[in-house]
Amino acid sequence: MIQKLKLIQILVFACMAVVILNQLIGNAHAVTPSQVLVLYNADWKTDDPLTDPGQDSKEIADHYISMHTDPETGEKPYVLGLSCGIETNHLKGRSLNEHHLAERTQDNTSGVVLTKDGKILKFATDDMRDSRLFEFTLPREKDKKWLPDTLKVQLKKNLKNTLPLVDNGKSLHGNRVQVQIDGPWNVRANARSFLSGSFSAYASCKDASGQLHKWEAKYTDFQDVELSETGPDGKRDDQMYLSYIENQVKNFLEAPENARADGTLLKDHILFMVVCYGLPRTVVAPYGIARGVTEHINNYGSIISLEQRLQLMYYDLEAIMGSQPQPQRFQNLGPFTAFYFRTPQARPLYGRKANPFMHPLVYEKKNGSLDKIPAPVSFTSKERKRFKNRQLFFVMRIDAPTPMAARGLIDRAVYASRYGGLAMGKMDGMINEKTEDRVGKLEWTNAGQWLWGKGIHHLYYGGAGRDLLAFLRFSPTKDFFNREPVYLPGGIASTVISHNGWKKGELVRDIAMGVTITAGAARVYNGAPHIHNKSWWDDDIFYPFFLKGYTVGELLLMNQAHLGWITTFIGDPLYSWPLSGSKDTTTPEFEQNKDVHIITKKGADNAQEVWLRVKLHSSSVSPETAQFKATSSDGKVILCESFEGAPYIFLGNKKEVLNQKWQLEMKDPYGNNYVTNIATDLSRDTL
Repeated sequence: MIQKLKLIQILVFACMAVVILNQLIGNAHAVTPSQVLVLYNADWKTDDPLTDPGQDSKEIADHYISMHTDPETGEKPYVLGLSCGIETNHLKGRSLNEHHLAERTQDNTSGVVLTKDGKILKFATDDMRDSRLFEFTLPREKDKKWLPDTLKVQLKKNLKNTLPLVDNGKSLHGNRVQVQIDGPWNVRANARSFLSGSFSAYASCKDASGQLHKWEAKYTDFQDVELSETGPDGKRDDQMYLSYIENQVKNFLEAPENARADGTLLKDHILFMVVCYGLPRTVVAPYGIARGVTEHINNYGSIISLEQRLQLMYYDLEAIMGSQPQPQRFQNLGPFTAFYFRTPQARPLYGRKANPFMHPLVYEKKNGSLDKIPAPVSFTSKERKRFKNRQLFFVMRIDAPTPMAARGLIDRAVYASRYGGLAMGKMDGMINEKTEDRVGKLEWTNAGQWLWGKGIHHLYYGGAGRDLLAFLRFSPTKDFFNREPVYLPGGIASTVISHNGWKKGELVRDIAMGVTITAGAARVYNGAPHIHNKSWWDDDIFYPFFLKGYTVGELLLMNQAHLGWITTFIGDPLYSWPLSGSKDTTTPEFEQNKDVHIITKKGADNAQEVWLRVKLHSSSVSPETAQFKATSSDGKVILCESFEGAPYIFLGNKKEVLNQKWQLEMKDPYGNNYVTNIATDLSRDTL
């Protein structure tokens, strides 16, 4: 008996040890730098004055690789430059240098073609209604009353083949045609049971004034429609994407000369991809088929994010989704209910059937503590092989309105992965008060309260359903330089709302505030589908595994309910929160003669603007970011309030900064600071 008790105690302690070890180790299968493929635009020509000499897309790629290279082992991400080759100058707005990679043909948005005698007819339009689902409803108009006993409905295949269904408001075929005066519809029937093939339906009815109204609609036989990969013109509507992006990436990943030392092809080794500044933000969906999630046909679009298209390069859409067109109900534009034929691809891939790495509790109710949420399927090369026909990558963008802002995403991610910790943004005597201006409606968010309990106090929640938790949102304090809220390195935030895109959305605002991870719509309307509230991530799933050391790429994949969608995820997929933070004690230094750059460039009205950029001493093993303050000899103060690895500021127009000397001060997230004076004044000779 005693031996049994001892054995039980040993087993209990062993189980406890495993649990503790798992908590300490966190994500033991973290993605490594060599499992990342970095893509840039080899055709990009622009060189921003604030960046280093050379085109900016490659510069961002090179910087990403540099900051993720292990100096001891040499392990680093793979890189590929994409190009349209000699055709670049002849593509007329369809090159890789555009925000959207446009296609030459756009005739397959429905993904359905009508066939006859084995031949494709020369049209594929939105008005192909399913003849099995005939439904007619008299228009519900204010102050309009109908005379139901005048309602007539008939089917016509041709002039000689007319079949009445309803006459004087009565069914002519018993229960095969259902007629009702009140209710959400007036006439229902399986019209195909009366006529096969394509035909038209006609209806008429008088209103209370005696005026006769007439309507008509076309119907199609389900046996005469099939999936179209090209549309009537026989040309792929996504051929530009295939030629200048996907095929080049596949050739690289499948090339034997690029295989790993053990013979593993890169297509089986790579898990993440990084799309750099300068590449298109959107492309056309597979086959050019418009997709959406609502009943409003104008909310559908064939334009999706480049990253989500790349994610599905080896995904067998037909095997998982099927290919047979099915009726899909859209909002009525007339009295005949719009059951239009659509291929399964008209809906984005959704749920765990589509994404086997999606956590089962995403967007579901969580019972109990967030500490006890079960682990998801690990995103590893080995695990991925288990899911036949569903090979996935996770793809993010290192992108921003400017290349310098894009560079900042890299620097902050690497810094936070090394030094992220509770002491960031703290100085002696500081009190983290839970006031509304600092934390918003934090008590309304489960994840926010949970993180606060873990000692993370730089949090903010806006309180609206569209708001996600703002992680490491840093309110102004007297000890740091920001006068408005910014984000500490590693900051995460986003807003789930349809207008949140690259032109005017919260995406751009958060990047300007120094966020490290965010998301938005790669394109807002104009040919793109309308987003919905499950397009981003679930805070209650994201943060529990974030604190266990999972990379952001893994976290977003386990939260990704829709694949092949319009959402763009911004930031470094390798960013991970350190399990045992190492406090940064280094000084954010730079060499005055080497790292300080004074740049002039044309601004508004051709005025000569003077900018100052400083490159901090930063590397993959010793990353650095800092806020930047420049004080002129006449007392003018200019700030870079966000934390940057190469902070930059606008000093003023040329006339405003002549004959000025400047004191430069850097302060990193742990309060380490460095102060020096520029040796050379900004005189006429230097400008």
